[in-house]
Amino acid sequence: MDPTLYNAAVEGNTRDSNFLLADHLKRDEENGHQVTPKGNTVLHVAALYGHSHFVGEVLKITPSLLCRQNKKNETALHIAANEGHSEVVHVLLSITGEENKERLMRMTDDNGDTALHKAVRSRHQDVARLLVKEDPEFEFPSNKAQETPLYLAAESGLRDALVEILVSCNKPTFAAGPFNRTPLHAAVIHQHTDCARLLWQWNKSSCEEADVSGWNSLHYAVNLGLKEVVSDMLGWRKSLAYLPAGSENRWTTTFHIAASAGDENMINELLKYCPDCWEMLDSRDKNALHVAILNNQYMLVNSLLKSTKWDSLADDADDDGNTPLHLLAASSYWAHVPVKLRENPIAKKMSFNKENQTPLDVALSCLKRTTNKESISDSLYCDFANIGRLGRRETPVNTLDEIDIQREFLKRAKERETEIKGIMSAAQIHLVVATLLVTVTFAAGFTLPGGFDSDSNSPNKGMAILTRKAAFRVFVITDVIAFACSAGAIFSYFVMATNHRPTSYQDYRILSALSRVAGQLQLLAMLAVVIAFVTGMYATLAHSLGLAITVCTIGCLSFLLYMFVMYLVGRDIT
Repeated sequence: MDPTLYNAAVEGNTRDSNFLLADHLKRDEENGHQVTPKGNTVLHVAALYGHSHFVGEVLKITPSLLCRQNKKNETALHIAANEGHSEVVHVLLSITGEENKERLMRMTDDNGDTALHKAVRSRHQDVARLLVKEDPEFEFPSNKAQETPLYLAAESGLRDALVEILVSCNKPTFAAGPFNRTPLHAAVIHQHTDCARLLWQWNKSSCEEADVSGWNSLHYAVNLGLKEVVSDMLGWRKSLAYLPAGSENRWTTTFHIAASAGDENMINELLKYCPDCWEMLDSRDKNALHVAILNNQYMLVNSLLKSTKWDSLADDADDDGNTPLHLLAASSYWAHVPVKLRENPIAKKMSFNKENQTPLDVALSCLKRTTNKESISDSLYCDFANIGRLGRRETPVNTLDEIDIQREFLKRAKERETEIKGIMSAAQIHLVVATLLVTVTFAAGFTLPGGFDSDSNSPNKGMAILTRKAAFRVFVITDVIAFACSAGAIFSYFVMATNHRPTSYQDYRILSALSRVAGQLQLLAMLAVVIAFVTGMYATLAHSLGLAITVCTIGCLSFLLYMFVMYLVGRDIT
């Protein structure tokens, strides 16, 4: 494209002393229209930069450019809609006749997008509103990605655009989008509650339509905790709660979905409309308690067991014969058996699954299979040992291996308890030292070596006298380091105190790690305190160099003592 013409389109300049738009366009019309490397005409360029006056002048001179497409088959209207230039869009639609306007609005690019697709995807609701009003008879079908403007508006949460499409369009397309999802699916999945409720009110039956995964809009709303949407749908038709989610051979229910998410509020919402839905089983005969345990929803497990009317959940077996206790025994997450499940009279501790195993058998078999036996919670195993017994029918008595494993497990539990007591005892001593270090370094920060300038006529009144000395600066920095490290160690000990009786191996590892971190911070603080002391003394005794060097040398002996102690400890370990 001619540089002069291109720059005029970019700047929106139709004429000046050296340029006249009409002359260039007439010359182009005779010799073929000039385009950019992307195939954009001067009308495309002006639309891109939002120069509505320039666009109007171009169309008056060469109206044939109106429907001209670039290499991506985009018209100037596509570009203006994508950029959100509503004035340009208005000019493009108003300067032509009804027939050309309809044709222009329905033209699609390489992706099958109309101008409305572009406007909605770019979240330009004013442009979308204008386009919808100009062609209310058009259905605005889906593009090559199966996206309709309605679907895009729902997915992006553009409520105003949704209202305009639903109200103004005589035939708004409600065709399924990607993954066979409706606009209602899209609004729910992206948690646009207002848009979801609007779409549901417009077409209530759409909430029954399933996507390729077999999930309808209610299933997603339950999973995401959209209480208002769920309430609307179940208030309209309670039977929706019983529709399965998934494939023909592998499916679940709304109650199971809420249980897997651990959403007690959603559980209560479902029960309000369908009080018997807690009885539902999924395709593998698992109930809600099975699912809650598998998804480690501790709070929900206790909640489900509060009411005696749901006691039967604790005794239900799935298609493998596993009760909730069997699944709990196979889990490495749980630290212990929840009290309500342990004391539940309905939960049979000696029930057998299809492999003839009791919950204790399952716990033992998991212990045998794992290579990292430390990851098995001592307290969980002990709980099962106390509430049940080994009961494999093909083995009437415990094998020697099983007895040895149980003994080893109990022995390790006692050893770990002893280690924990040792860690906490050491932490109490270290906490006293760390507190002293914090106190000393805090006090040193406000009683600096050399004192403060007290001359009332000095511009540095109240400032430290030795500020310019390098040794003093080192003192200040190391004092702050010692204070920060000591404070960090105290915080670590505080966190340890909040969980001083870990119930699982993971908790024990956290306790040990906190102890190591606190010890390292305290060691660093002690080193920093020594450096702060030496440099502070040096700064105040600088006038007597010999004395200053002597004091610093004696102070540095602390490092030699540290190294000697570490040497002795290392030698004893090896």
